[in-house]
Amino acid sequence: MLVVELLGRSDGVGFKLYGFFQFFDIAGILAYTLVFVLLIIFVEFIIVRPFEKRISMWK
Repeated sequence: MLVVELLGRSDGVGFKLYGFFQFFDIAGILAYTLVFVLLIIFVEFIIVRPFEKRISMWK
């Protein structure tokens, strides 16, 4: 998803990371990356895993 934003979008996380990379803003890159990773981990453990358990109970 981030690669698509880097290539074709004029907004979003990938575009922001590209802008920070252009100006060598390491703190901005790390901040956006950390927030993105934490958001993905949150979605995985709070939403996806319980849903997956509920769906695969019949096995």
